[in-house]
Amino acid sequence: MKKNTFADFAICMAKEYEPFRRRIMERFSLSAAEVDVLMFLANNPEYNTAAQVSKIRMIPKSHVSLAVNSLSEKGLLIRKSGENRKSVCLIPSESAAPVIAFGREMQDAFQEALFLGFSAEEKAMFDTLHEKMRKNLENTKKS
Repeated sequence: MKKNTFADFAICMAKEYEPFRRRIMERFSLSAAEVDVLMFLANNPEYNTAAQVSKIRMIPKSHVSLAVNSLSEKGLLIRKSGENRKSVCLIPSESAAPVIAFGREMQDAFQEALFLGFSAEEKAMFDTLHEKMRKNLENTKKS
């Protein structure tokens, strides 16, 4: 891959996802951070603290905090004391179900657009290569 091709791809992908996210924002009167936090929690229930959301999604802690407060006030997020009582687990509420369902529709639509023209074999190859890259990244952390 050429030097800037991957970076260009990542930037382009983020830019092209924006209209899909905007539809969620407009339909439910949510900010970008609120959509990102809520969808992350819905799609990754094993990461359920504000610190984890901030670290993994690379969203500033202050933005996550504001989004969590707002989502809680809107009844879309439940805060539950963690096992060690120092952390607070964030759980999407039942009221968030329509937002999450529509959000997943938008994520699926974006994925369909992204893989338009790909054969099943090409999609499988992408998954294989993506997993190899993820493992390589994990190994760089250990070095």
